[in-house]
Amino acid sequence: MQTMVDFEIMDLLDSLNEMVTDTEEYNNYCYYKNLLETDSEVSQMIKDFVILKEDFEEVERFGKYHPDFSTKRREINQFKKNLDMNPIVMEYRRAEFQLQSLLDEVLFHIGQAVSPHANIVSSNPFFANSSNSGCATGGNCSCAS
Repeated sequence: MQTMVDFEIMDLLDSLNEMVTDTEEYNNYCYYKNLLETDSEVSQMIKDFVILKEDFEEVERFGKYHPDFSTKRREINQFKKNLDMNPIVMEYRRAEFQLQSLLDEVLFHIGQAVSPHANIVSSNPFFANSSNSGCATGGNCSCAS
């Protein structure tokens, strides 16, 4: 059975969701994601990369002992570099990073509001919890304080 508090929390989460989806970061991400999915050149490059990756994974099973290992590895690395340098892919990755940074910041503030000892998992070291001495790590527990 849900209480009124549960419903209030859900309403606040809906409000937070609206705030995030109204941001420039979210709109940029959606724009470049759509561009990435609809651009025929990028779509073909991604399909070709997936095929190359599957071929390399087949060769990789045997490691450096396979006669085509070095060639396939160089080929896939070069193709990946070309894919990464595509302007649409670059802008998509930039927009993705900016949105992730915004989400990391939101989660950091939510976690800190719950408890200063809350473990915040983030790819951004600024928002990651720097103390590795909690209950789960074998360090001093600060739950009682």
